[in-house]
Order: sequence, then C-alpha cells, then structure tokens
Amino acid sequence: MRISIFFLFFCVFSLMAKNSHSQNARVTINRTNVQLESILNEIESQTDYLFIYKDDVDVTSRKSIRVNNKSVSEVLLVLLSGSSITYKMEGNHIVLTRKETTTLQQQQRISGTVTDEKGEPLIGVTIIIKGSTEGTVTDANGNFSLPANVNDVLQFSYIGYIPQEIILRSLKTVQVLLREDSELLDEVVVIGYGTARKSDLTGSVSSLNGDRLNKQTNPNLSAQLQGQMAGVQVMRTTGDPSSSSEILIHGVTTMSDSSPLIIIDGVPGTLDDVDPSEVQDIQVLKDAASASIYGSRAAAGVILVSTKRAKNNQLKMSYNYEYGIDMPTAMPKYARARDWMIFKNELTYNDGGDDLYGVYSQDFIDSYEANHAIDPDRYPITDWQDVLLKDQSNHQRHSFTLSGGTDKLLTNFSLNYYKGNSIIPGKEYERIYARLNNDFKINNWIHAKVDLNVRLTDREYPNSPIYYTHHSHPLTTDFWSNGLISQGRDGENPYALLTLAGKQKTRGFGFSGKIGIDLTPFEGLTISAVAAPTYYLYKSKDWDTKFDLYDMEGNIYPNSSTTNLREDRNDNNSLTFQLYANYNKVFGQHALNLMVGYEDYAFNWENEGAWRNNYVLSSYPYLNLGPEDQQYNNGSAGHNAYRSYFGRLMYSYANRYLLQVNVRSDGSSRFAKGHRWGTFPSASAGWVVTEEPWLKDNKVLNFLKLRASIGQLGNERIGSEFPYQASMEFSNGYLSNKTTGIADPTQIAFQSTYAFENITWETTTTYGIGVDANFFNNRLRFNGDWYYKKTKDMLLVMNFPNYTGYNAPEQNAGKMSTKGWEVTLAWNDHINDFNYGASFNLSDYRSKMGYLGNLRKFSGNYITEEGSHYQEWYLYKNKGIFLNDEALYDANGKKVAVQGNEVAGCIQFEDIDGDGKITADKDRVYCGNSLPELQFGASFWANYKGFDFNLSLQGVGHWLKYVSDIMVRPLEWGWGQVPEVLVNNHWSPYNTDEENAKMRFPMASWAHQGQIYGSNDFWLYNAAYMRVKNITLGYTIPQNITKNFYVNGLRLYVSVNDLPAFNLGSGGIDGWDPEQGIDKDFLTTSLIFGVKVTF
Repeated sequence: MRISIFFLFFCVFSLMAKNSHSQNARVTINRTNVQLESILNEIESQTDYLFIYKDDVDVTSRKSIRVNNKSVSEVLLVLLSGSSITYKMEGNHIVLTRKETTTLQQQQRISGTVTDEKGEPLIGVTIIIKGSTEGTVTDANGNFSLPANVNDVLQFSYIGYIPQEIILRSLKTVQVLLREDSELLDEVVVIGYGTARKSDLTGSVSSLNGDRLNKQTNPNLSAQLQGQMAGVQVMRTTGDPSSSSEILIHGVTTMSDSSPLIIIDGVPGTLDDVDPSEVQDIQVLKDAASASIYGSRAAAGVILVSTKRAKNNQLKMSYNYEYGIDMPTAMPKYARARDWMIFKNELTYNDGGDDLYGVYSQDFIDSYEANHAIDPDRYPITDWQDVLLKDQSNHQRHSFTLSGGTDKLLTNFSLNYYKGNSIIPGKEYERIYARLNNDFKINNWIHAKVDLNVRLTDREYPNSPIYYTHHSHPLTTDFWSNGLISQGRDGENPYALLTLAGKQKTRGFGFSGKIGIDLTPFEGLTISAVAAPTYYLYKSKDWDTKFDLYDMEGNIYPNSSTTNLREDRNDNNSLTFQLYANYNKVFGQHALNLMVGYEDYAFNWENEGAWRNNYVLSSYPYLNLGPEDQQYNNGSAGHNAYRSYFGRLMYSYANRYLLQVNVRSDGSSRFAKGHRWGTFPSASAGWVVTEEPWLKDNKVLNFLKLRASIGQLGNERIGSEFPYQASMEFSNGYLSNKTTGIADPTQIAFQSTYAFENITWETTTTYGIGVDANFFNNRLRFNGDWYYKKTKDMLLVMNFPNYTGYNAPEQNAGKMSTKGWEVTLAWNDHINDFNYGASFNLSDYRSKMGYLGNLRKFSGNYITEEGSHYQEWYLYKNKGIFLNDEALYDANGKKVAVQGNEVAGCIQFEDIDGDGKITADKDRVYCGNSLPELQFGASFWANYKGFDFNLSLQGVGHWLKYVSDIMVRPLEWGWGQVPEVLVNNHWSPYNTDEENAKMRFPMASWAHQGQIYGSNDFWLYNAAYMRVKNITLGYTIPQNITKNFYVNGLRLYVSVNDLPAFNLGSGGIDGWDPEQGIDKDFLTTSLIFGVKVTF
C-alpha cells in the first residue's frame, strides 16, 4: 500500500505543478466593527497572500465588511478606501504604505445611508467610486462616509441585492434603497440530474454541508450521518470501522429492502465509496416529489453525495493528521470465582439437585482464593476479558488535498489513509481512498468532467474472542505455571483459539470513474452525457492452523484443531450511461425549468471459492500445498440491469407560486417480459407566502413557504435476482447400474420452487405536506414535514397446495403503510467576532402492516401480520417471579396456568385466553413497536477569533428492546460466565421470601430456561438514550506567526467522539450500550488529537 501512496502522490504532483500565486484569488468575509488587522488576517487565512507593513501604518482602525467570493483587490479597495493606507501587490506579498496627504485634501466628503425595501439599514454594503480603487462599507446603522469628487459615480453592491449606481454631481448626502435580487438569495442544491434553488423546492429535502460533517471525525460516512438530519435514521451495532450502519429515510417502506439509493456525483454507489473528508455536501431526498425522478430504486429515499471540486485556479495544498485512542463505551462485567461457584451450586440445586453445596462445598469455596495463591494450576482464577481483550486501541488518519488549475482545467485531488487496530489483539483495518476530480473548459459552450476514484482496503482478524468472554468461566486457565498452554475447558482454550488458530485476511480493491460532457448550444440549454464504470475485487484467505494444548502434567491434550485453507475471489462491475438535457428560462415573472433524460445501467457479479483441509504443514497458506483428495470448490454468478426514461418540469410565478412535476419510466431485468416496465409520477406545489404583498413588510417573518406533494415510487429490490423464474436445485445422488449391480454416483437436478411470471414492482405512494420558515433576518429557521406512505404489491409467500411437490411461490400481494413527522429548528448569529449557531431536529414514524393474505411471519420474538407494527414484539405477558411454591397455586388451591415445569423462581406468564394453560398460539400478545421512536439530534458550534468549538448529540426518546440471553443468563450450557448484575440481585434458594421479593432477576436454571428466558415481556425494556456524538475544541494559530514558516494556516484540535450513552429509559443492563450488538465489536469512545496545515 505504501507503493500505491507514492505512485498517487507522484501522479498528482506531476499534473498540478504550477505557479501558486494568483491575483485572481477570491475570498468570502463577513465582519462587523472589527480591527483592520483582523480582516487582513482573515484574507491571509483564505489565500496565499502575506501582508507586509511598517509601524506607521495604522491597522487598528475598526472596519465592517461583507463580501462573498470577491477578488482580493476588490476587497482591499473597499477596506482601504478613505483611509491613509494604500497597497501594492508583489507576488504573494501585499505591501501596505501610507498615502500622501495631498491626495486626501483634493476631495470632499460624501455621506449617506443605505436601506432595504422595508426601510431597514443594511450593514456592510460595499460602496466604490466607479473607475477608481476608492471605496468603503456601511456601518451597523447603514451609514457611510467617503471622500469623492463632484462628478464621481458611486457603485453600491450587496449580496442578495441588485447593484445600483448614483452620480454625485452636487450631492453631499445620499439616501440609497437597494432591492432584493431573488436570483442570489437562495442556496443552489443538487437534485436529480440537475440543480435548483433551495427556495424553489417543493419536496422534502435535507442538506448537510461537508464542513459541518467533518466537525466529527468518524472514518465511516454512514455513522457520521447519525443525528444530523431529521427523518434520517442511522442504526449501528458495532464499533468495527469497516462496518456500515443501517440507514432508513422516513421509516420502513417494505418487508424487503428499505435501504436508500445512494448517488455519488450523479452515479449509483455506496457510502463506503467515499471518505468523509471528500464530501462537499449531502442532499437527502425524502419524499416522492423529490425522489421520484429516480423511479424504481427510490421508494426508500435517495442520498445524493457531492464530492469536493476545485473552486478556482489558485493552487492550495493541505494536510490533516489525526491520532485517536479508542475505548469501549461500555463492557459487561462478570462474577468472581467465588460467586461463580455459588451460582453453579444454585443452578444444580434448582435443576433437581439434593444439596445446595452439591458441586462445591462451602469449605472449598471459602478456601479457593487462598489455595489459588499457593497452587494456581489446581485452583485457577482467570479474568477472560482481561486475557482476550485489550483495554484500548488506537487509530490514525492522514488526509492530503491538492486543488487548483488554470482557466481551462481545474483539479481537486484528495488522498486519505486510515489505519486502526482493535481491542481484539491481532485485528487490524487499513484503507486508502484516492479521488481525482477534473473540470475542463474546452470553450464557452463545451465543458467536461473526468473523475477517478480508487479504494484499497486491508483487513486482518483472528477468531473473535468476544463470544468466549461471555462463555468461559473463571475456574479455567489460559496458561499453566510452566508456560504451556492449558487445555482449557475440555480442550477448548479461548486464548489458543485467538492466538494460535489462524487468521482471516481480506483485501478489497475498488475503482470508479466518470466521464461527463456538458454542451450549452445556447443560453439556458445544457445537454449532458455521462459514462461511469465501476469495478470492485474482493479476495480473502481464511487460514485455520492446528495447535497443541497441554494438561497440567505437560502431556498433549487432544483437541479438534486442524490446518485448513479457504480462499474466495469475488468481483463485481457496473456501467452507467446517462443522457439528459436541462433547459432554464425566465420570462418576466415566470421561471421554467425543464429536464428530460435517459439512463442505462448494468451490473454483473461473480463469486468463487476453493478450499483444502488437513494440511500437514501449518506455515504455508497456499492451496497447492494441501491434500489433493481434500480439495473442494464452489461458485456463483448473476447480473441485473435497468433502462429508464425520465423528465421533470419546475415552474414558478413571481417566486411565489411553485409547481413541480416528475415522471420516470423504468424497465428492469428482474421481471419477465410484459411486466418489466413501471411508470412513477409525482407532483408537488409550493406557496411562498412572504412573497405576497400583504406580508412583505413583516419584520419578524422573513420567509414562509408551504409545500404539498403526492407521488409514486417503485421498488425492484424484491425476492431473488429473477423472482419470476422457477428455481432448480442440484445435488449428488446415485443411480443403479444393472450391468455392474453397483449404484453409480451422478448429479441430480430438480425444480424446487414454482414461480409466477407476472411478478412486478412494489409501488409506494407518498403524500406529504411541509412548511419552511425563517425569522429575525433569517437567523432563526424552522422546517416541518408530515408524510404518509402506502406500499402495495409486496412479495409474499402465499399458501400453495402441498401435492404439487413445489415450495410455495412468491407473488405481489402485501400492503403496508408508514406515517410520520419531523421538525428542524436552527439559529445562527454573531456578536462582533463571536459567531455561533445551534440546531435541533426531532422525528418519529410508525409502520403498520396491511393485507398480508392471512400470513403471520415470525422472526424470533417478532411478528409481522395484518394490523401489527412492522416486526412488532410478540411475547407472553409476565406477572412477575414465582416467589415460592405457594405462589404456584391460587386461593382455591388450584395450580395456576403454567407453560411446563415451572417452580419457584421462574417467571409467571399471564393466561390470556383463560384456558388454564400457557400456549404459544393463544397466550402471546402484541407488546409494542420494536423500532426506535422519537429520534433526535442537536448541535452547537461557536468560533471566536482563532478558537472554534463544536458539540453534537443524538438520541432516541423511546425504544423497546429485548434483553438478550447472553446479557443475563448465568452459566449458559452449564459452564458459561455469570453476569455481575445477577450477583445479590436474583431469586435464590439461599434467600428468604422477603429477600427474594426485592430481587430483580429470576433464579439460575438450565432445566427451566423456557420458563425464564422464553419469549416474555419480563425482558422488554425502554432503551431510550442520549449520546454526545462529538466535542471538538480547536485553535488556529495567527498567520502573523505561521507566515514566518511559509504556512498559510495551522489548526490544532482535540475531539472526543461517541461518549458513553446517558440512559433515558429504564430496565437496561449495566455494562451494555443501548446500541451494542451481541457478539460484535464493542462501540468505542474516541479521544482524538489532530493538526491541519494549509499552504
């Protein structure tokens, strides 16, 4: 991988070499009533320029300026106009000197006020004397003053307003009114196959700026989205940096695949294709009005990711380094050896034993620790968490960017390297992402883009020991005192499995490219053609090695380990073609945006595997060295494709009344001829109320838009790759040979599943209404949405006659609906040099099942049937723990309803149907929604001079989760660990009834596990939580210091990511993070130190 890094560096430096100083450098500055020196420092931080001046140049005068993407020379004209300072550019140096006094004496002073249409003063308006370098800006009251000649022309400009010129003649005071320029007011956002002003959108769209995204430092882009946007649900269960998070947009849409469509720079991809530092911005299309342009794959929403591109031809280079220390957010604790033996006695007694000390005597338990100190081999005590896991791990990230070009070519290159290990010894993850985005200007009407992206990943991991931290009791040992590896429990030593049993290594290589041509034959029309190939290769080597274990006397103890090798080679590739045209036209108060297009996509994949078993040598992991009589292989392949035609119409009148219509027709290879095509339309409308004359003068409400939409979306990701085709199965069998009288081996094929040819799209119809509002000069922003989604034609396995001999086929029959809402509130402001902002989002939804053809789908403790929530909890209702034997009978001496062989200490279940028996089909009931509810996120940021601060958090207001057996069951299989939460907090035969009445957990038992750990709501709890996702504090060293080292910017920062969760609910288990998955890498809190250098 080091060779790859060097090669990429070499290529980019060769492409990008050029003069780094340009007088075309542009800056964006918003400062009010600050010293001139502060503004000069800001210019230095955004460009390569360095200011040089003597002590007689006064840089302490206070200035106000507000400019957006202006050249440095324009900014200096404004800043220095009317002052005694002049400037001269020499290379990358700007020399400031005092003016001659005679120049000022030849002019008279002009003063005035600049206001908007409502009479409010405008702060920071730029005023320049036309044809000169003299100018100024308005102050906090909209006032200005500058020296000018009688016949000078003053030019007034302000972002978002129409520029104006005034001829002075004999005027000495002027009153200027600037009118809003609606074309400049709104942010331009990426939508499907084009762009649009955000204020013109009539669908539900959320945006996330890359700068805000990178305030967090998680290497996984999907995890960084958690809590950032309303209606975007991100769920994770592991701290493994190579694992992706599950994302849902506006809830669950189908019983099949509810993951959103990911579009990277206009081309289908995955969030794993992008390093977070490469992201310019993200747009999430959440309803049919915004997403239907993507048709058949957009039923679950669309995430549009735009990567960074060069903004101008000024060469810039930056390097960012991070070092992080990672520690588990929570880890379960287990009982000591003494408590483990007590539990072992209890379990044996509870399961029919005659003596509470039937396994370990009281004397043996009391003297065990003392005996361990004398003879650790015969009396071992092992903390398996301490043996198998480290206390912490670490990671490092390197990010390098290079941007610039010429008037004809702009290039942005990024190279990102990540390497991290795990608290699991021997587990490592390494990756390199490289991206090169090129923008060509062939001439005034032909532009082109050529983008390349390369991804390399390496992963190495041993047998995961996390399972054994739950299932290895403390009375076994990893090593004998003589240094030999112990046989553990009956030949199973977790330490040997971790360190001696081999490793799995995987390597992935991904490449994607994009070539795009934009033609503009006349103003308003742009014709775009895109070709985008992708290729991904994955290979793995799983090497199991034989090892020896020893008993206490030093004899080899037999174990089942063997030396085996399996290798897999998987690859896939895709090719996307797009041809579309956008036409924009404004005539009077009418604005029209038309788009039509065509897209073609093909995807192919192939997997193959080979393995050999029982190697003689354990040092050479190569297939050709294994026994030929124990070699095996398998393989599979597939493909799919679609073809699409689409169009969009956007219309607005006076920026007040908005209309958008989309339609897309898709044909998919997944369906049979005659059923392949589906057409998905949508329509939406908006009313910008603040554009009405009767609301224009409102000083509190700056912007108010009401939205409504309806549309259809399709889903082709249902069933198998070709669900309309009957499936065949192959197996090995024998046929009788009459000649030899011996059965000959042969391959048998048979049809196993019947199929309906008319299988086609699932269709989701979405209804939505929304409101967007800005208050107090746009400092306070509010967005709210309500939506209702109906899905029909979901694939279901319906009843089918058994006598056909086929498995039941799938057919379009199922229905479900999702109803939800979301709100976002944000505030941005500044007090002199102190800038700050805060945001909060809250969302909720419910997914209910409609017609399912009398199907009841069970999955563990979940049920999905008509009338239920999607995957609703389906459990017995508990009535507490049987306190004693008397509790097994009612007041009349009749035994209460039981499931089986309940005894005191088991959980009592409620007899729902009253038949005196506890049965699964009649006594289990709905127990609530299993999906998170009331999801929220919040952030606060601030910067003051060189300091910057960020705080973000995320959480769930209500979440019914089920306590897994591993979290609370003692001595699983009779020899597992005892969770520490049970010690002195469970029903025990050692206790009195009064003591047992206070215990939280039932008794220890293996024989009665169905009556304790069977599906019942005793183990259901509210896992609501709040987590601080990120705290960052940074400091940018002043440029008057860094410029001495030819450094344009130097920022130092420290961050903390994913702090331990605050439990907002009740009933959770200590030591378990509410997001943590079972037998998966622990979620981690990261302490990160970083530095960013800009040249």
